[in-house]
Amino acid sequence: MKRKEGENGSFSENIGLIKRALSIISELSPNILKINVIKAFIDALTPYIAICMSALIIDELIGERNPAVLFRYVLITTAGTLIFNILSAFLQEKINIMNALFHHEFKKYLNNIKLNLDYAKMEDPKYNELHSKIVGSMFMINGGITSVVGLITSLVTNSISFITAVIIIARVFMKTSGETNSFASLGVGLLYTLIIIGCITITVRNSKKESKEEFGLYKNCATNRYIDYYHFNYMEDDKAAKDIRIFNQRDLIIGEIRDKARKPWMNILIKRSRLIQRYFGSNIIIGAFIGGLTYVVIGLRALKGYISLGNVSQSYASTVILISSIQNLFVSMSQITSNNDYLKVLYEYIDLSSASSKGDMIPKEQSGWTIEFHNVSFKYPSMDEYALKNVSFQITSNSQTAIVGVNGSGKTTMIKLLCGFYQPQEGYITLNGIKIEDYNRDAYLELFSVVFQDFKIFAFPMGENVAASVHYDEKRVWDALKTAGLNEKAESLPNKLEQYLYKNVDVEGMDISGGEEQKLAIARAFYKDAPFIIFDEPTAALDPIAESEIYTKFNQIVGEKAAVFISHRLSSCRFCERIFVFDQGEIVQRGTHDDLLKDSNGKYYELWNAQAQYYQ
Repeated sequence: MKRKEGENGSFSENIGLIKRALSIISELSPNILKINVIKAFIDALTPYIAICMSALIIDELIGERNPAVLFRYVLITTAGTLIFNILSAFLQEKINIMNALFHHEFKKYLNNIKLNLDYAKMEDPKYNELHSKIVGSMFMINGGITSVVGLITSLVTNSISFITAVIIIARVFMKTSGETNSFASLGVGLLYTLIIIGCITITVRNSKKESKEEFGLYKNCATNRYIDYYHFNYMEDDKAAKDIRIFNQRDLIIGEIRDKARKPWMNILIKRSRLIQRYFGSNIIIGAFIGGLTYVVIGLRALKGYISLGNVSQSYASTVILISSIQNLFVSMSQITSNNDYLKVLYEYIDLSSASSKGDMIPKEQSGWTIEFHNVSFKYPSMDEYALKNVSFQITSNSQTAIVGVNGSGKTTMIKLLCGFYQPQEGYITLNGIKIEDYNRDAYLELFSVVFQDFKIFAFPMGENVAASVHYDEKRVWDALKTAGLNEKAESLPNKLEQYLYKNVDVEGMDISGGEEQKLAIARAFYKDAPFIIFDEPTAALDPIAESEIYTKFNQIVGEKAAVFISHRLSSCRFCERIFVFDQGEIVQRGTHDDLLKDSNGKYYELWNAQAQYYQ
């Protein structure tokens, strides 16, 4: 039976979750757990140096009062405490550095998962929800894998403190003034132990209830996504900054953050605070009960002369630590159990990536390439309507194909399937007769140079943007820039190909216009020099002269490649040897420009005449 989200698993299941987390942690930061555990032992044992030695000092003061012995005890106490504190401080500095590095490495780890995730899954709402929960657990409630080491360290520290306190108190219980009391002392010790075990059982049960209720507060919360969007995407977007000012969106944004992010989050924090107070109250009662019981027993044994005054001092100090460690153990166990629910979210996210479909075949270079759609139908996740319906066509090397149609007709969706970003629900796609899912994904994508409609230029140097690599062939970069009509702009830059674009990374970075960005995206496609070149509205931001230059060079640029050209401007499609007309997810016409215009009842004729005024 599948366990519900937020429901505490068995002991073995919880251990399994933590072991998997430790495996990831050791991979990213091999020594972080070891250093933390060593420090946990030191911190737990440090107060007992003074506690144990103070008992000897008190008994010596009451008894022989030997100065040499007293000096030795004081020296051991001072030196031992000092050494342990110095070691603890030294290790804490190392831990602070290791924690910062681990957070950085874990962000890289998450980014690598995202980079290797199938594109289709990146647009899946389930993926976005998982990603939001992981980021939220890290930065908003300090949970998830980044808190595992700290929680284990706290558990180890309090466990050692608890065990040491119990041992010291138990030894005091076992001390007697004669053989007749041995059995009674043993009975008192056993009864005390049973009471402690009973209290721990109640504590564990409370921790499970508390963690289940706490996870329930967060699991359906979309607050993180609102905060991420407004703070990290919209507010820091230079392009959005203009709209914010022109349309006076300040109050809108502040209101959105307040109503959809801050208020819900504050409500959760208030509920969480009340939840912790409720369960922590029972923990205080348990701690007070154990402390009171210990004080009574120790006091009675001291009155009967079974233990020395030094033992009384030692026992009382140990009892204070015992109560504190029980309370902290409750918190640690509760937090670990609760945190395991966030680990489940992380593992689901990781498994979603590892489940990505990847073939192992490598496309072999041949005299020609052929990609074919075989009765392909496709609809996006969570959508009822098909974006493509029963689409069949073939694209071969040394061919130029134009894809035209109104917005939403399926043109860009077809490109996504062609690149293998999505798998069709019906039909299949082949490369040289072999289904594309049988090929290694990265090797298959190497066959394509694409200028997407929503392309991205990064805040990297010009040369790296063109080559999509730190290492590149300068001559090829310049050739690509010249073909795209951007070489003069690049030559005018202070640092030429080494010039950073934008100011996100380098304060001396250069901003470029929308048209220059599009030319740069085109140059990037030329540099890759793949056998399939795809332009999705590649000249939308170009002026007519720049657009004409691209079209004039098109046949020279493409050569023997397979070219696919998507555009709303039908005039730009006339140089292609064939045109596919999409409408409502179907190919309704195909042919040359002249042939399609002959059909006065066809969709192409309708689109052409609607735009004719712009061509005359």
